[in-house]
Amino acid sequence: MSIYTRNGDTGFASTKNRMRIPKNSPVFKLLGALDEFSSALGLSKQKLPQTIRDVVEQIQQDVIAISGEIAGGEKFTTKEKVDHLEQAIDSIMTQLPEIKSFILPGETEGGAALDLARTVVRRAEREAVAASQMGGMSRDTIAWLNRISDLVYALARMADFSGGTPISKPEEETATSTPVATPAVAVAADEKITVDGNQFCDKAERLCEAVMTKARAEGLGVVTAVCDKGANLVAFKRDDNAFLVSIDVAINKAYTSASLKMTTEEVAKLTEPGAGLEGLQYTTNGKLILFGGGVPLYDSNGELVGALGVSGGTADQDKGLAEYGAQLFTQSF
Repeated sequence: MSIYTRNGDTGFASTKNRMRIPKNSPVFKLLGALDEFSSALGLSKQKLPQTIRDVVEQIQQDVIAISGEIAGGEKFTTKEKVDHLEQAIDSIMTQLPEIKSFILPGETEGGAALDLARTVVRRAEREAVAASQMGGMSRDTIAWLNRISDLVYALARMADFSGGTPISKPEEETATSTPVATPAVAVAADEKITVDGNQFCDKAERLCEAVMTKARAEGLGVVTAVCDKGANLVAFKRDDNAFLVSIDVAINKAYTSASLKMTTEEVAKLTEPGAGLEGLQYTTNGKLILFGGGVPLYDSNGELVGALGVSGGTADQDKGLAEYGAQLFTQSF
């Protein structure tokens, strides 16, 4: 039986719901990353105890299922599956010693192999965000990819612990190691640092805080980001319970609005098939966002000074928070 078809020799291929698209399109980059993830998991299985191997093999089966969904097949990801992953992660981590520092991969062969697989699925998550701009990518899919990377991290730590190697060494044994970060200035525990200057970066910092406070009042955990008029990031704030994927999305929403001087919703309309900017979203490596939550910022004189991006809720919720922030900036900042 031949394993080649010659159908992709021109650099184009098809999925179940997308016909003849370039092989370097976001959806194929995502499917390729998932294939790489499953292969990395397969390598890790050869170095793991049987109990962990069984879980890893189930993850591989799930990767096949989610790849089918992404390619236009039967839906796999649901909120219930995401919740199930969170329960599994919590169950594993409660069985392990408390981790108080960054992990340096390589304590055991199995743990190192899983850490490598985790970096691949993190890339798959980023590719999913880019692919979502083409449509057909559910929020549950992105959330599932985020949680599966956390599960692989937990399994890696379990592999290290099962291998008999301590997850973290006692503090006195690591006193000579280089610290991750050392504050240049000591600050008293009860001293509160506030930003009250009048530079744009100061105002941007306060705006991120104000929008996040508004989001919390609405029961949302969000990420807020502000770019200057040159589309350079100047302020960023993430709520503890905000999705990790929202980091890039919020930053890119601000980038989109600043670079095109319009809301992300307006950009979406102009890039629809037949519109004046059709295809523009494929020219910036996935940085252009085509759904609500990015707005330009104008000062009290009506001059464009930057843009705000908000991510964490639905498109409508992000849009409402961004519009609130834009109005607050013009009137109060």
